[in-house]
Amino acid sequence: MIRACSHLESGQHVKSFSGHQNVIETCAFSIHGDLLATGSWDCTVRVWSLRGMRRKFILEGHKGNVSSIAFSGIGMLASGSWDKTIRVWDPRKGLLIFLLKGHFGRIMALSFSMDSILLVTGSEDETIRMWDCEDGKCKKILMVIYLQAFVESI
Repeated sequence: MIRACSHLESGQHVKSFSGHQNVIETCAFSIHGDLLATGSWDCTVRVWSLRGMRRKFILEGHKGNVSSIAFSGIGMLASGSWDKTIRVWDPRKGLLIFLLKGHFGRIMALSFSMDSILLVTGSEDETIRMWDCEDGKCKKILMVIYLQAFVESI
């Protein structure tokens, strides 16, 4: 359940949103602040209208927990999942724009570029992928290298 408060200091309760069937792992506001998106372990993304204080859409299709979501500057919504896919949505119509595949591990983070042309995704497969939001193609893959330094006693 999500609780909306009108004033952060007082915590005055305005509205509760309910509907997810499991833990909510991630949430994000649209750039204009009129929509709230939530991603859950029930494998769905829910889009809530903050003006009407009601659920707008249930976005389905992921086969694993939804671990990250983000809105673009032009209003697209991306969701990343433990099913190793990224879905890019039109949250105002509830429609899927792109299904992005290529990672070999769970999606842990994602973010749009300021101009909304690129989407970057980070995965447990130790790669960062850059996706073109105009055609849905992966433009670049960056490998993550972990460096470890061990210090024994001095």
